[in-house]
Amino acid sequence: MTKTLASVVAALVLGPSLAFASPREVASAADPSKTSASTVLTPGDTDTDVKPVDPDNPDGNFTGDPEDPDNPGTGSTGPLTLDYVSNIKFKQDARLTGRLITATGMNTKAFVQISDRRYNGHGWKLYVTPSLMVGQKDHSVISAASFTLGRSKFTPRYADTVSGKPTVTVAGDQELPLGISALVAQAKKDAGLGTWIMRLNYQPKLLARLFVNANQVTKQQQYAGEFSWQLTDTP
Repeated sequence: MTKTLASVVAALVLGPSLAFASPREVASAADPSKTSASTVLTPGDTDTDVKPVDPDNPDGNFTGDPEDPDNPGTGSTGPLTLDYVSNIKFKQDARLTGRLITATGMNTKAFVQISDRRYNGHGWKLYVTPSLMVGQKDHSVISAASFTLGRSKFTPRYADTVSGKPTVTVAGDQELPLGISALVAQAKKDAGLGTWIMRLNYQPKLLARLFVNANQVTKQQQYAGEFSWQLTDTP
């Protein structure tokens, strides 16, 4: 998995015209209709990673994906991070349509988790680049193929978040060719703050699919590739 994280600075900014009166100043204030407020603020901690949460119940701990059991998350730290991305397994469909081989995603807990702890409302974009597929026995390469993400949606880590929701930018049945980067999600200004789960492969009627030109499949074997996910601070 490839992660491209832009360098950003997280800060809680109190406007230059905002000031808090001292207790002595408040006591001597001539206008009794005016009051003051004060608080102690602690900067957010971006030196630790954000653990993955359950995509079906974001309030609960993530117990793992049966199809991706050895994936604990990325462990990334910083103000803008990809916390978790699923390794998606595909199973070939039983029927061969013409010269097209199709396969369907098997993961029941597939998701991407993003945390924006900058709190400046700048926004971000999420890209994915599927690599070419390589035969695990003879190292033959499949390039004439594409995949679809299936129906996807965003869910916040906390139900009472005040941030705007990110948007999925590709249709569930939109084919994404291997080897080409595609924008799949975006948080515009004042959206996507905090932790968000991009749920994948959850709708049985529109699951993630793989489409392969059968002419490139030279023998029965396992083929593997990579999804490179890139998160940028461009709104």
